[in-house]
Amino acid sequence: MKSRQIISEIESLFARYPALSGFSVRSAADVPDNCPRSGECDELFVADIGVAPAQTSEHYGEIFHEITSTLSEILSEPGAEDLLRGRTFARTLH
Repeated sequence: MKSRQIISEIESLFARYPALSGFSVRSAADVPDNCPRSGECDELFVADIGVAPAQTSEHYGEIFHEITSTLSEILSEPGAEDLLRGRTFARTLH
């Protein structure tokens, strides 16, 4: 998957969820030593989700699910993992 395709998918996610201000994609290497780890070292996870204004737990869960679904779709393409790892995606404010 090309970088432009990833950007398009992420932009679509922000368009569908106006309360989403940003999120990061991390790997196990980014987890502090004092936190438990599970899974493989190359496994990716979502972190630092910013939502404003505050949402209900149900709506926050829906946003989280959509982030992970979008990332899963992106990760189905060869080479996408390297393009996502360590990146932070944020809404652009004008």
